[in-house]
Amino acid sequence: MSKRLWSKFLPERCATCSKCFMRLRKSMFRSIVTLVKVTLVCLNLWVLAVVLVVSLGHWRVFDSTDPRSELDNSHLIVRRELKEDNDGRLGVRMSNISLNPELSQVLEAHNPFPGHARDVSSAEKSSHNINPGPESPRPSHLDQHILNPPALDSKEANLRHFCKQQHPHKVAYEQIPKGKLNSILVDERHKLLFCQIPGVAINEWRKIMLVLSGVVNTTNIETITGGDVYGKYAKLPKRLDEYSDKQRAEMLKKYFKVIFVRDPLERLVIAYRTKFVSKSSKYFHRAYGSPIIKKYRKKATAAEIKEGTSVKFSEFVKFIIDNEHSGAEALNEHWEQYYKQCHPCLVDYDFVGTFEQAEKDTRSVIDKLKASKSVKPPYVTDTKAVSQSELTKIYSEITPLELNSLFKIYSPDYTLFGYHCPSFVHDLLKKGKIFHDY
Repeated sequence: MSKRLWSKFLPERCATCSKCFMRLRKSMFRSIVTLVKVTLVCLNLWVLAVVLVVSLGHWRVFDSTDPRSELDNSHLIVRRELKEDNDGRLGVRMSNISLNPELSQVLEAHNPFPGHARDVSSAEKSSHNINPGPESPRPSHLDQHILNPPALDSKEANLRHFCKQQHPHKVAYEQIPKGKLNSILVDERHKLLFCQIPGVAINEWRKIMLVLSGVVNTTNIETITGGDVYGKYAKLPKRLDEYSDKQRAEMLKKYFKVIFVRDPLERLVIAYRTKFVSKSSKYFHRAYGSPIIKKYRKKATAAEIKEGTSVKFSEFVKFIIDNEHSGAEALNEHWEQYYKQCHPCLVDYDFVGTFEQAEKDTRSVIDKLKASKSVKPPYVTDTKAVSQSELTKIYSEITPLELNSLFKIYSPDYTLFGYHCPSFVHDLLKKGKIFHDY
């Protein structure tokens, strides 16, 4: 190409390239700006989504590891005493759980089943300052409730605590059906309500009620025979369900309400012995013994069914388990659960006595009523307990699965009235390789 043509073409080409470069640079700039805008929009949308999810509680980004944070009732688990076995298969071990030291102290103090201590490693003990310094955050109102729980130092407090957990909305006394109050005896003179439970010093307490209510003029209850208690004075004193709705509610509010209990599985053995082993319990032989033998004994003879006097403890237990699970009819009062007879979550009992210290607790009630001149001790003389060896022997007659089911039937009574699960239950379940989960 000649110099003249090149000199003419070169400026034109440079001008064109310059224009193209400018357009390209503007296009790239617009693309970068667009990309930045899109990125910012996406980032804003992501932030907004995170805020919404967190606010709705589906993603606990800001959860604290402090076990006291945002506690609800499901965290307030009271642990039943479970004896540690040598191989560690039974019982509850807490050594691998790291708890805030303050909460650890609260759980131990709040435990209504003393003797079940939480295992804490030495490293855990040394890693926490039990007494928080002045810079520790001030506990909230919820923390104050956890760190200062209601005292469970009595059976009455234990009963109210568990009833409140199960029935936070209290039923008014006026609304309680009278059919649920037919086990409560009334002494109008001393403003006393006593819920009678067969197998728990019931004979002595029925005599005491006869004396307190003025039916029998004596200060020594031993002068009253058992025949008179269930014969001559069988309908005295009155029962709470015999009063009007208004009278019942007034008595439940103002009278001193008492209940006596004993270890449920021990009471069950007493019921079996007195109603099936004893030859004098002819009613129970006919009403319960004959049907039990007929249903649960293989190759039962006609004579065995007719007499109903040879019921085995294993047959008796099968009858209770099946009857309770089917719900066909209520258990007899001699082996029915306490909570179904006396309804402690409907009636606020002022005093919970035990068979294990019946004389002492009865004296406390008499003193409370200021009736020590009306009834003289001894009040309860027959307080012989069934030994652990006897309980182990008789409950060995049933299978571990049956024992586990039986304990669960009576476990509400154990919990409500602060009884420990008996050691023989643990031993027999362990021997039968049944994991005791409650």
